[in-house]
Amino acid sequence: MPIHARKTRTACEEIEMVELCGSGQASSAMGVMGIGSMVSAATSSSSSSTTTTTGASSSASGRAGVLETQVRGQWYRVFVSLEDDYLSISLDESCETGNNTLNNGNINNNNVDSLNDPDVPDSVANQKRIVRVVKSDNNGLGISIKGGKENKMPILISKIFKGMAADATEQLYVGDAILAVNGEDLREATHDEAVKALKRAGKVVELEVKYLREVTPYFRKASIIQEVGWELQRGFLSATPPPPKSPPRADTRYLPLQLCRLTRAHPTSDPEGRILELHSPDGVHECWLRAADSAEANVWFNALHSALAALTLKALRLASALPDPQQLQHIGWLARRHCLQNGRASSESSEDGAGSSASTSRGVGSGFLAGGCTGGWRSVFGAVSGRELRLYECAPWSPEAWASPSITCPLIATRLVSSPTRQNEAASSSSGSTQHGATFAVRVGTIDGVITHHLRAETRRDLAAWARAIVQGCHAAAHSLREYTVRCAWQGKACQLVVNHEEGFALYAAGTRSAAGNGVSPGSPPTPLWKRSFDKLKMSADDGARLLWLDFGGEDGEIELDLESCPKPIVFVLHNFLSAKIHRLGLSA
Repeated sequence: MPIHARKTRTACEEIEMVELCGSGQASSAMGVMGIGSMVSAATSSSSSSTTTTTGASSSASGRAGVLETQVRGQWYRVFVSLEDDYLSISLDESCETGNNTLNNGNINNNNVDSLNDPDVPDSVANQKRIVRVVKSDNNGLGISIKGGKENKMPILISKIFKGMAADATEQLYVGDAILAVNGEDLREATHDEAVKALKRAGKVVELEVKYLREVTPYFRKASIIQEVGWELQRGFLSATPPPPKSPPRADTRYLPLQLCRLTRAHPTSDPEGRILELHSPDGVHECWLRAADSAEANVWFNALHSALAALTLKALRLASALPDPQQLQHIGWLARRHCLQNGRASSESSEDGAGSSASTSRGVGSGFLAGGCTGGWRSVFGAVSGRELRLYECAPWSPEAWASPSITCPLIATRLVSSPTRQNEAASSSSGSTQHGATFAVRVGTIDGVITHHLRAETRRDLAAWARAIVQGCHAAAHSLREYTVRCAWQGKACQLVVNHEEGFALYAAGTRSAAGNGVSPGSPPTPLWKRSFDKLKMSADDGARLLWLDFGGEDGEIELDLESCPKPIVFVLHNFLSAKIHRLGLSA
């Protein structure tokens, strides 16, 4: 079940006649007002909320100020306030007059008239009309209603859904009061009575309506603000979502920030660097915010980034309490790009920073740096646990989701490497973009070769945090594993190669040592065919298919081992053993 199943309703709950179910009630504040006082109160309420919107301000609870948000392809001025777990957004009436702008060739009539004028002909206003609506077999009328006798309001159309029966008539408007349904008088009907009348009206519905111009601005504003952002249907790990800090308002949208993703718009669509994007945890919804200039956008980005970092840390603590033997160390959003690589298997080259005992590949392509990246970046949610790097398609919202990553990389066979190409980083620096400058990659040694995941963090600080978590995780995995055993053939003999975290290399005849690699077979300890410490290793290499060469220098020269499968897993394990050992000694790998 999606965690963002529907848009938030206003305080005056709507009844969507698409499904004709439920019985919404207007808020108690609305219930004691007539139409005129309702409009007056809504206007004064909005005005009072925007008396401090000239510029941005900061408070103990966060940041507040005027930005723009995009709805239906148009930009609207909004008052935005950062409140702990939420971002509150309300249409900013004080900044709507005379602020028509041109955005990508589309005129934005972002003013009071654009909210007040629903393109209703003058001949329709305050005139009773009979409108015949024919419903399709699988859909309802396609309207939402508010009001009722208990609220001292008529039954009002608050929303008309595009492409449905009511919209097809082109004769109904938001702000129409429904006076009768198929001759049944609704002037004194309660909200529930109106819903029942509309439900039993049949396929052909005859509505007697009268347009009330004075209520239209309120409903149009409510309709616009409803399309901003998203709502959580259930909290993180099935907990109850925390309530907004400020009292809920009908003209305000409250975006829950926990585990949502913050990004900047791509430079091609936002050359001025003014647009921020907020994406819901499930990746379904988004909210665009546009600042007056890049400097203000940077201030808002930093404020939101700090708030999201705190919420992510809170989510990490909650998720760490799950019954999972692998303790989570770091979580957060990344972007991932699919890249192709040359050769049968990616090479493990000294360019990756393997250290003095570098492992190289023979007979395959130049590997990671020769790979070509195709397609764009896609959001993924990452988690570093005690033994794995996990990638999810969206933020895992339930215990079941945490246990089901889409990609799992065992840290013992994982290496962190630099950004894909130096050319990309140079290009990003020249363009002023910081997105590509925060790219990195992880390579995983598998029996099928090397798998490379090209990833991007949103900031260099995020990149540093991910790099630290991955490297520390690889070292911890090496300390935990202690030794790694693999079958091989040496000089035509079936053997077992054991790489011990402390002692180095040892080769045993097949069957003389436990296959688990964590002890010896019962009886006398077996005698190795040969044994070498790590400091004797001068170089290692592999063919990316099945052969591994270990050069210990001296009389031994180069030792060739046939692993009968891809040697990449043991090559990566060897690197992590060496890296962890060097790190423990306080040296720089």
